[in-house]
Amino acid sequence: MHQQHVVIVGAGIIGLATAYNLLRQGMRQVTVLEQATVDHGQASSHGISRLLRFEYGNDTFYPEMVRLSLKRWKQLEQRTRQYLYTPTGTLALGQGPNSFSEQSYQTLRSLGYTLERLNHSAGAQRFPQFRMQDYDFLSYNANAGMLHASLCLQTLRTSIREMGGTILEHHQVTAIRHDNARQPIRIQLAARNEIVADRVVIAAGPWVHRVLRNEIELPIQLTRQYLLYFANLPLKEFSIPAFPAFMADDLYGFPIHKQGNNGPAWLKAASHTFGAPAEPDEVPVIDEHVIKHVTHRLYDLIPALKQAELAKVESYIYDVSLDEDFILDYLPHDKRIVLATGFTGHAFKFGILLGELLGSLVCDDEPLVPLTRFRLARFARQWQTPAPSVA
Repeated sequence: MHQQHVVIVGAGIIGLATAYNLLRQGMRQVTVLEQATVDHGQASSHGISRLLRFEYGNDTFYPEMVRLSLKRWKQLEQRTRQYLYTPTGTLALGQGPNSFSEQSYQTLRSLGYTLERLNHSAGAQRFPQFRMQDYDFLSYNANAGMLHASLCLQTLRTSIREMGGTILEHHQVTAIRHDNARQPIRIQLAARNEIVADRVVIAAGPWVHRVLRNEIELPIQLTRQYLLYFANLPLKEFSIPAFPAFMADDLYGFPIHKQGNNGPAWLKAASHTFGAPAEPDEVPVIDEHVIKHVTHRLYDLIPALKQAELAKVESYIYDVSLDEDFILDYLPHDKRIVLATGFTGHAFKFGILLGELLGSLVCDDEPLVPLTRFRLARFARQWQTPAPSVA
């Protein structure tokens, strides 16, 4: 019996999680192609931590996905005996009537989650590190935490290899040839050789346009984002459990945590506001005006940061769909190729679940979560497919 060969382009969280789930389902021939190395510095999945939060305004769909995903992260922890997730709780601060924080609170309560509504007095007593006067809706959700991103990637990489999967680093994809549906898909590499596959998953992050440049014009924009790391803060006041993860309008951040096993312990914060257009292969340039604006807003929110040291600024790229929802779908006119893109800076926490959903597309199985919301057809008037190239 023919065993299908599945090739996954991209070894970020989505690509690795897809390979992991396919292998667990019994697939024997699974290959992941990575242009650099797993967890390389320019990858969207790279880094020490990602927020796992349930707050999505009045949206009930994503909180349910978070619940399913957290369950799978904990199962992976048990299987691998790794600590991939640390509970932190989330302090959410909102401004004005019907703010994102208030919508999230009401929605999560309606779904049965236990959240605390805080007044200013209680908030100041419990979390004195924050200046809350400018916010009129305060809530605390204990059902949240942070994933240790690099460790998650390394754990999945190890698991894939232990299950017989193949990860080929330094294999850059330059084109995908699939003109004849009766012939295998040919994946061309920068080294001028090629790999053949029966099914392909494209999870290339910000490089998706380059991989598919002769195939389809995707409704994905790339934006330059920054992470800020602050040093020399009192550990007792700014680490767990005294200091939670937080969300305040577009600002978000984490308690002090270490940069690797032997690295420094820093507080991490950022703005989720979409930045300037970016290209994945360009040399990152730090926009000092943006950094100054974000730091001053963080100073207003957490006054102690004024005396802290801004120890590091990290640059990375969002791949953002026009409606900020993911794209999980087949390539038009060829169901052998699956697209995974548009992850907008909020996909990592879903990574292990998204890998399972993409595995369902590869295997033509019924997905655990309905994928209608993630279909490419929702952009039917906004994207177009160029004429197919001739091999």
